Amino acid sequence: GAGTTGNLTGKVTGQRKEPLPGVTVRVVGMPLGGITDETGRFMILNIPAGKIEVKAGLIGYGPVAVQNVEITADNTTRLDIDMKESAVQMQETIVSARRPVVEVHRTSNIATVNREQLQALPVQELQDIVNLQAGVVDGHFRGGRTGEVQYQVDGVSVNNAYNNSSTLKLDRSLLEEVQVISGTFDAEYGQAMSGVVNAVLKRGTEQFHWDAELFSGGPFYPGTTDRIIDFKSRPASQQNYQVTMHGPTKLPKTTYLLSARHYRSEDWVWGQRRFNPYDSSDVAHLVFRPTGDGSTVPLGYTHEWSGITKLTNRSLKNIEASYQAILNVTDARALKWAYRLNPEGASKQRTISLVQGMDVTHTLSTTRFYTLSARQNYFNYRDFLFESVWDPRYDEYGPVLGAAEYENGALVQGADFTRFRQKTNGAVLKGSFVDQLSKERSLKVGAEFQAPHVSFGVPGYLRYGADTSQGGAQTLMRVTNYSPEFPGVKEYRPFIGAAFAQEELEWND
Repeated sequence: GAGTTGNLTGKVTGQRKEPLPGVTVRVVGMPLGGITDETGRFMILNIPAGKIEVKAGLIGYGPVAVQNVEITADNTTRLDIDMKESAVQMQETIVSARRPVVEVHRTSNIATVNREQLQALPVQELQDIVNLQAGVVDGHFRGGRTGEVQYQVDGVSVNNAYNNSSTLKLDRSLLEEVQVISGTFDAEYGQAMSGVVNAVLKRGTEQFHWDAELFSGGPFYPGTTDRIIDFKSRPASQQNYQVTMHGPTKLPKTTYLLSARHYRSEDWVWGQRRFNPYDSSDVAHLVFRPTGDGSTVPLGYTHEWSGITKLTNRSLKNIEASYQAILNVTDARALKWAYRLNPEGASKQRTISLVQGMDVTHTLSTTRFYTLSARQNYFNYRDFLFESVWDPRYDEYGPVLGAAEYENGALVQGADFTRFRQKTNGAVLKGSFVDQLSKERSLKVGAEFQAPHVSFGVPGYLRYGADTSQGGAQTLMRVTNYSPEFPGVKEYRPFIGAAFAQEELEWND
């Protein structure tokens, strides 16, 4: 399907470099193959991205097995095979394929990172992998804005309609391949402005396999008297735990992929819990009454839980159906230097994202297939200290206060009144049809429709005003009757549609 499979083409020749017609060429472990024509050429479509083994056989010639043939999504891999004559059955010749140093047939600026490269990189998440590519700086492609990049998982968009950023964080252990396209996009990616990132997920195999990964680390800095921040090395301030397993199920021709991850990161800037938000210091007269326990705590942190479930079924003839669900849950506190002595007064953030749905690929013939995808993209972000605007602790804590003469203006009491919520829940439908018109020409048409429900804004305002019932004293008031001045949470239901048609020409040179 779109963004997850590629093609294989090539020429089979004999010892005198003569073309060999009628050679059976098949992909080991998959119901995919082809037969060479009178010119010795073959083409196999719709091969899942990754490394495969290809076998060629012809009566009167020794069989050949080519291992480590790398298939990349939306790309045609060239593989030429030489066969030797044999009057009797010869032992199979095993050859290892190599990826070309320069792929001369590329018409786009594409960086493809395969599984072996992903495992060797000193990074953990998809966004870190993208940032390592040429022309990308902190998510910006060639100087463009972050909202101009189209993020896809298995060929289907996972962008948030609110700001067009990715809704997911993906661990490298889940990825079969990552494509980063930074220029001259195909028509299929017409909505992208600066770049396209397509993450191809792993899939279950017929053999059971599991692996786990654990790492811990932290920043190290020798220190200097010129810094206003005291630094202490904490080698376990970052921790990552991940386990993945895949294999066959008890259902016929059905495989699974399961993975879970927990990640903890504490910012290198730490504060001291000298004060509590409910303290009652006389800040105006510089009389401070701290009640904190004095412990040192990270000002910013991230605690993430994520997982994936993927089932693939091939029990119906010429049909592959798969279901996948990817879940991210993140609890965090953004680093705010002003709260270094009153860290519990800062607001906290929680993010929940879920992408789930079905993909169906139907192979009509050796030259035609179509793919249908239906996904739910759910994203829920919130930023506040307490969920309810009516929480009595807002009254108990009051506004944040500090004095410029004390600890360079550090806040010594009060609560952060920041309140924001953003939620997107929508359906994505995508379909594409591929027709290999000839060995040089292919036609691809498709369409995509999105119907997201987007809401964002302030779920209740906190402000101080004069309370006439108490003689005009300044009192913490809530605003829940929204107006143009206090718009609250706004809701939108846009409809997004796109269609494309493209023809691709590939010559052997």
